[in-house]
This record gives sequence, C-alpha cells and structure tokens, in this order.
Amino acid sequence: MYPIRLGLVLLAFTVGNAAADDLQMIISGKAIHLGGPSDLNEDNYGLGLQYDFETRSRWIPVINLASLKDSNNNRSNYVGAGVKRRFRLSPAPNPLNFDAGVIGLAMTRKHYNDGDPFFGAIPFISFANDWGGINLTYVPAVEETAYPFWYFQFALKLAEF
Repeated sequence: MYPIRLGLVLLAFTVGNAAADDLQMIISGKAIHLGGPSDLNEDNYGLGLQYDFETRSRWIPVINLASLKDSNNNRSNYVGAGVKRRFRLSPAPNPLNFDAGVIGLAMTRKHYNDGDPFFGAIPFISFANDWGGINLTYVPAVEETAYPFWYFQFALKLAEF
C-alpha cells in the first residue's frame, strides 16, 4: 500500500503546484500472457489516475498510480513517473494522438519481494484523443516463475487544468 500513499501525496502536490494539462481515470483491464499456465488471470481489473503535465514540447511528463488484480488474482499497487513522446495523427479540433514512452515505477505484489515495494521501468504506447484513449504496456518477466505479457488500460479524462 506504500506506493499508493506515496503516489497520492505526489499527485496532490503536483495538482496544486504545477500547470497541468489533464487528469485521467485509468481503468485497468486485460492482460495477454505470452506463455505460462492456462490458469493465469487475464482480467486484471482495477482503477487508477494519470496526470499529464502541460508542455509546449512533444515530450510530456506523466505521473500515475493504480491498484489492480494481478495475474495471480492478488491486489497489486503501483505509483510511477515517466515521459511520453506525442505524435499527432490528425489535426484539431479533436486530434488523435499516438504516444510512446516509459514509466519508472514502485510496485507492490503479494508474492514478490515479500510484498515490499520494488522498482522497475516499463515501456508503453497509447492511442488517445481529447477525451480518452487506450494504453498498451509490455511487462517483461521479472523472475523465473513469471511470464511476460501485454497489458491494456482505458484512460478517461476527468479534468483539464
């Protein structure tokens, strides 16, 4: 639970002290495992928040946090910060964007690292417009008994600052 508390503090600090672009609700969803036993949970439902900072550059700083059901049907929590590169696929007034980036994160999992936070970095891409989008993350195997997977999330804009 430590990463979620830390993320809430960071989110509260940045919302109050930075010019921001938008706050999104993250709806965690589907995992597609690349190998492994057939009993792995691929319905990784959960909720989170993502905050994209305003920038005049195509490089956009982001912070996020979420809690979700992991591949072993246990609660998993993370808080992260990173950067994404924006590519506009269509013009305003409702542009379609393709983003590619990396998130460094602190995460807790019941059966990994004795439930204590561990750190990692994962790549992601997203397709989004002004109201929401779809995130796709590749998660590599982090131990011998783990399997890599693709992970899908939906993002819905909550507020623009």
